[in-house]
Amino acid sequence: MNWLQNFMVGLLFFGALSLVGYFTIVSESGPFASRGRQMVLFFDNAEGIREGSSVTVLGVPSGTVEKVELVPVNAGNEILESDDPERVGQRVAITVEVKKDVVFYENYRVAIKNESILSGKVVAINPGSALPDAGGQRAAEVNVLAPSVAELSDTGQDALDYMLAHRGDEQFVQLEGETAGDPVAGIAEMISENRSNVKQTIENVKEITRKINEGDGTLGQLVNNDELHRNANTLVTDAQTVVRELRESLEDTREQAPVTSFMRAALTAF
Repeated sequence: MNWLQNFMVGLLFFGALSLVGYFTIVSESGPFASRGRQMVLFFDNAEGIREGSSVTVLGVPSGTVEKVELVPVNAGNEILESDDPERVGQRVAITVEVKKDVVFYENYRVAIKNESILSGKVVAINPGSALPDAGGQRAAEVNVLAPSVAELSDTGQDALDYMLAHRGDEQFVQLEGETAGDPVAGIAEMISENRSNVKQTIENVKEITRKINEGDGTLGQLVNNDELHRNANTLVTDAQTVVRELRESLEDTREQAPVTSFMRAALTAF
């Protein structure tokens, strides 16, 4: 039996080692995980997105950000060469890789947002749907240029270069994104716009705190006057006593109710 026990222990050990190796190396998060498709999203501002940031599709983690770069554009937001005289500004091109095929419709939305107040930024993709809107109109499916990583590797191009090489193909739609705004920056802006009101509110709070500390007003007396505090405790104790006596009286009345009913019935009979 000794050799059988050793065999079972070895089998369990190598089985556990194989599982750890699979989830570490071969699974979706491992270095040998199967690659997906890449697409380029255009934004006016990166809003804290960087390489490695998460990409979600309808809230489901579905990929990562592969590259964030600035691209020169003309007045029509068309990408130009860096030395083109028609250049009027720059935009942010974010290359993302998603693990599964995503079907886009005309009513798609792409945004940079916070997963939560304390978490980092993510690229959130809502591919839209063909469901009719309030007016009964259905959104049509749109073609998005999303080559596989293997295809990009064969051409020796990254996703942006691949897109630029095919931008003459009118059937492909350039994906435009929007930023949801930074909540912290929004709060700071609100405070800045209402600076005088915020200052007055802080002064009022300071004045109220000062009066409480000095014993002014009812609240100040409750906090600082021991005699008033004892009286309040006495009042509460007396109220509890009254409630207890009232409850006992009600219980006595309930117990005497059958006797009273019997006496009333007897007197009525005579």
